[in-house]
Amino acid sequence: MNAETIIAIRRQSKRSPKYWLKAIFSLGIWLIWWRNNYLALTNRALVRRKGVFVKYERAVPLNRVQDISISYGFIPRLLGHGDIRIETAGTEGTEIIMNDVPDPDGFRSLIFEEIDVFYSDDNGIPEKPKSGA
Repeated sequence: MNAETIIAIRRQSKRSPKYWLKAIFSLGIWLIWWRNNYLALTNRALVRRKGVFVKYERAVPLNRVQDISISYGFIPRLLGHGDIRIETAGTEGTEIIMNDVPDPDGFRSLIFEEIDVFYSDDNGIPEKPKSGA
């Protein structure tokens, strides 16, 4: 009884060079999108920027911020992510929405701290030394 034994098996690869070029290109586009999709806090405003080919930017002065809401989904909350919604004076509805932000509570605290500095007596700017005798 002669039994055949398999020495080696080769399968055709489904990953052609075209596949890898598409994957690298897609990852590059995603990386460019990710780098251009952010919510920045400055000492004067909140700036929402997004877009790769078509740019969108919205700046809201800190003195117009009325409410900062955070919402969590079940899985994002386990990962420490949430959605931030910023409402401002003089407009109806939500002015800025940023989805899937890591540590949204910490970011909201930073915004409130910066608003406090903005409204402080010296406006966050150190006093100039007095010149004279």
